[in-house]
Amino acid sequence: MPTDLSAVLAAIDARRPDAEELLADLVRINSVNPEFVGAVRDEVIGGETRCNQVLAERFEQAGLELHWIAEDPERRNLVGHRAGAGGGRSLALNGHVDTVPPVEPDDWVNGSPWNAEVRDGRLYGIGSTDMKAAVSAMWLAAQALEDTGAALNGDLQLHSVVGEETMQHELGTSACIEAGFRTDAAVVCEPTSLPQPLTVSPVAAGNWYFRVRLHGKSTHCGNRAEAIRPGGPGDAIGVNALEKGVKVIGWLQDLETQWGMTKSHPYFMPGFFSILPGVFYSDPGLDIPFYFANRAEIAYSLWYPPDENRDEIVHQVEDHVLGHARHDPWLREHQPEFEWINNWPPANTPWDEPIVQAMVRGHEQANDTTLADPSPQSPVAFGAASDASFYEAAGVPAVVSGPGELQLAHCKNESVALDEMTAAAKGLAACAWGWCDGS
Repeated sequence: MPTDLSAVLAAIDARRPDAEELLADLVRINSVNPEFVGAVRDEVIGGETRCNQVLAERFEQAGLELHWIAEDPERRNLVGHRAGAGGGRSLALNGHVDTVPPVEPDDWVNGSPWNAEVRDGRLYGIGSTDMKAAVSAMWLAAQALEDTGAALNGDLQLHSVVGEETMQHELGTSACIEAGFRTDAAVVCEPTSLPQPLTVSPVAAGNWYFRVRLHGKSTHCGNRAEAIRPGGPGDAIGVNALEKGVKVIGWLQDLETQWGMTKSHPYFMPGFFSILPGVFYSDPGLDIPFYFANRAEIAYSLWYPPDENRDEIVHQVEDHVLGHARHDPWLREHQPEFEWINNWPPANTPWDEPIVQAMVRGHEQANDTTLADPSPQSPVAFGAASDASFYEAAGVPAVVSGPGELQLAHCKNESVALDEMTAAAKGLAACAWGWCDGS
């Protein structure tokens, strides 16, 4: 007898305790990305694979055929495949199991970043929001389909991948696609919490990670007066690279303010496109303040609109800084140096793309709610980067929607609302039901 969607949604409610147990099991595994700055590979390698080994048992339980993809043998991706009856569109649900290193690991409310603990309906622990709740929701949706004997005409795949936190898509998501697990569309289940939980986000900004380096001239701190007094020898005595770095920060803050007025996109909140100075380091080669610092380095994370060219953004930033530097006698001759380290390409799927609308309808149908069409007052852009970019690069239209709060990712006391994980699973199941032609 054919199954209806309401039975699948009821099965999700029935399986909720199992999904919560799975989430706790995943959070207890230290799966810090071994390539993340500050991580020691030998201490954390294998955590991603252990997460996927836990998931493999659940995927098998859900009737999924297991496939392992490992460009790096110590970091294994897992694909669960549910073959369709034929004639329907295929869909991938994607989540990553790697995490960032914890912030202030000795000062979490649950005692440890890896001590999964439920408080007031929220599960605390690193990776809970970003994004082990999402992977658990993916399994919950697939398990409910299995429990009810639901038939899908199209194939359903669950991609549980490594390496996302350091944009190692060649080891993770892209490796799965290139191994033959290409679908007609994909839902990347990252936490979409703005402007409301489980927003359907078809676009994301591009991101540049870059550094600015400045050189100064060391001298004894007692020469400060000679270096700064009117009519004094100035730069011939010494130049404090730290203060030159402060100038650069100010100039780029001015550019950021300009962007708040000149850069916009109908799917983004006003002022989203920004230039964050995240790390500022300066010293004279010694960790004491008795010399002028002869070097400074500022690391930035920059967001730019999805419809702008990444190289043009580079020119805008460099031209702005170097234009100001020409008015500084030292920097005119010792120009700031730029290192453009990493570009995460934007995601830019149209709102009217069928998979976007399928996810909207699925979420609304499963959770009895209405999602507003995008506008600056009701933005739908994902507030970070995701592997949706790499599905799109491979020609697979993708949308982002999942449980968790982006504001809690990468911070102390990360947590996720368990109600939201269940609601996400229902939305994903309803999306798969509609997209893959369920019965």
